[in-house]
Amino acid sequence: MGLGDMLGKAAGALGGTDEIMSKITESGVDLSALAGMDVDGVTGMLEEKGIDLSILDKFGLSVEDLIEKAKEFIA
Repeated sequence: MGLGDMLGKAAGALGGTDEIMSKITESGVDLSALAGMDVDGVTGMLEEKGIDLSILDKFGLSVEDLIEKAKEFIA
């Protein structure tokens, strides 16, 4: 397990990814749409909605982690 994975799990345990997912849904983004997109598509959509993706760095997460979390939320 890499450092990014460990930080991502720590952020998830602290509610970091849940906080990010809440912000995304509050912005009107359909999580099921994110789950079916590639990294560039997700990045573009979130930037269009005004979501600052630098918050992912704060939690040690990547856009790929965000896509996986979106899949968990809709499951």
